[in-house]
Amino acid sequence: MCREELPVWQKFYEKHHQENFEILSISMDTQGAEVARRFTEAAGVTYPSAVDRAQGLWDLYGFPVVPNGFFVDEQGILRYAKIGGFDARNPADVAAIERLLAAPSMLQTMQPGFEYTRSIEEALHYAEEAVKRDPENLDLRLTLAERRVEARQDAEGLRDFQSALDKNPKSTRALVGMATAYLDLGQKEKALSALRQASALDPGNWIIHKQVWAIEHPEQFYPAINNKWQEQQLQQEKGKK
Repeated sequence: MCREELPVWQKFYEKHHQENFEILSISMDTQGAEVARRFTEAAGVTYPSAVDRAQGLWDLYGFPVVPNGFFVDEQGILRYAKIGGFDARNPADVAAIERLLAAPSMLQTMQPGFEYTRSIEEALHYAEEAVKRDPENLDLRLTLAERRVEARQDAEGLRDFQSALDKNPKSTRALVGMATAYLDLGQKEKALSALRQASALDPGNWIIHKQVWAIEHPEQFYPAINNKWQEQQLQQEKGKK
């Protein structure tokens, strides 16, 4: 969801949260929680909000734009997905979610085998153990690198991202992850270089493209997004090609 929708979803949440329903909003921002938190706090959001700094969601689910909406039922089954343009102010989108909420529960038994973590330290431990069991699995290696950055082990995270990138030079997820570590270390130019490499590998991915813009021109994104500036910037870039 976009930041402008946060208060609208808050009203929806207050209306439906007693119906065995939870909202999880995810901000895709390489600059981290401190940048995103101001918007959830200003909107008075009480539902869980997370930040996908390494942009892993688009890598896993293949979407190049936001906002998107997904509805996952009690059994972990994806029942609804809308890629691009999902909006709490759109009656059709709201109606689709309310129909699913009104449907009978399909929950029969809890699914076994899931490991739930309560802290970054636990998540890092599980990621380390997973890589030990399957050291050639690049997805596990990338997850470990992301957990290291979350735990502020940026040097170790960079090492693991580089290891994954050495094995797959076209891994945009590794490059974006490296950018998050560089930002934490105050190395903005290295972060921008990694993001530009990722954008070159996936030129249709506007999520990455806008991360570059947001770092280079923060005044056009914070505290409010300047859509007119983005349109002008896009036209300028097209003119250079």
